[in-house]
Amino acid sequence: MSSLLMRRAAWIFLACLGVAVALATLRAQADIRRESEGADRVARFVEGLSALQSIAPDGVEQQLETLRELSRSGSLRHLDFQLEDEAGRVLIPAVPSAAGVMSRRTRLVLHRSDGSHFVATLVANPASEKEEAVLDIAGMAGLFLIYGLAMLAGLYWAVRYAFGPLRGIVGAIAAFRKQDFSARLPRLPVRELDHIAGALNQLAEALAEAQARQKHLSLQMQTLQEDERARLAIEVHEHFGQGLTALRANIAYLLRQTAETPRLEATAREMETQAAAIHREVRALLRRLQPDGGNASGQERLSLQILLHELVKSWQDADVQGVAYRLEVTPEDLRLPREISLIVYRMTQEALANIARHSDATRVDISVRLDPDEPATLCWRVSDDGVGIAAPESAMSHGNGLAGIRERVWARGGSLHLGPASTNAARPGLCLSVRLHRGETP
Repeated sequence: MSSLLMRRAAWIFLACLGVAVALATLRAQADIRRESEGADRVARFVEGLSALQSIAPDGVEQQLETLRELSRSGSLRHLDFQLEDEAGRVLIPAVPSAAGVMSRRTRLVLHRSDGSHFVATLVANPASEKEEAVLDIAGMAGLFLIYGLAMLAGLYWAVRYAFGPLRGIVGAIAAFRKQDFSARLPRLPVRELDHIAGALNQLAEALAEAQARQKHLSLQMQTLQEDERARLAIEVHEHFGQGLTALRANIAYLLRQTAETPRLEATAREMETQAAAIHREVRALLRRLQPDGGNASGQERLSLQILLHELVKSWQDADVQGVAYRLEVTPEDLRLPREISLIVYRMTQEALANIARHSDATRVDISVRLDPDEPATLCWRVSDDGVGIAAPESAMSHGNGLAGIRERVWARGGSLHLGPASTNAARPGLCLSVRLHRGETP
């Protein structure tokens, strides 16, 4: 950057030097022309004075008039004069501004052949020199003013040109803060900024690679979690499910055998009620662990309507606060790969759990649809009319609900938005909206 500023300053200096030399040349030519004209008029003046000595008497008055015109014109440089006759009468007075400039004067006596004479008093007149000095000072000051303004303008332009690429650097850093590491900076004209741009490009590449690895690990972890849930579902089904089925069969046998013993029959019926409740809890646990029933491979396409309907129904059946749930899947026969379907299911599961624990809501709306403008994009939205969240970013760092949703969306390269569902200050509610690639071509 210093070399750039020095080059700009050198260019401005050379330009101003060229202008100064050109102006000085023009000024010198004008001075030479004025000096030549002044010398010519002084020669004419001397010739006119000399003619007074030899001119005929009838031509004296005309010659005096010529000298008067020369005096009034003020064209004599550095010199003025006063002419008197032999009686001391002033025939041609000196210019007032020059008469008292210097006390030293030169007197010339011009004798004529008829015995008369004239007295010419020569007076130094520095007015032209003063005028030249003033013009020189003004020209030098103006030249320095122009040079200063040109230097300031040039430095401003150079600094603006040098720091202009900073806007691109700041934009790239802002993109990095948003986890967008695709931005790359071009070669910059300033060496120092170009080094910074190169370092930022290398940093972006390293962060992009690290982010890709993190997303891959996150997806692997989510896959492992689903596999572990499937394994647990199988074990629960094999151990608890079959055991509960056998237990309920034995209880049914006891009910038949104790039909004539009321006290034993009441105990057996209570056991049947408790076993049925445990059986329902086990089935609900199995649905939470493996909503698709374990009948799909990684490439199987699942129906979101069926998955989410079962999930919402389980919350409706278990709800004791009278919360109204509304589910909308567009189109109704929307079927997506198992991995994407389970992500949507888990996000809905965590969102409903958060609403039940924190929102005090009376209405929950769940919407899943394909973006009409981008069919490859899935739009998921859950909103409620509860008390809302005062600090969504803080809530993201506490607990596993919202943080889990954000992690799933981030790993799939989607976008998550949190905000109030309404403008009601007392109960703004909360709206979670996600845009996610559906995982297949439309």
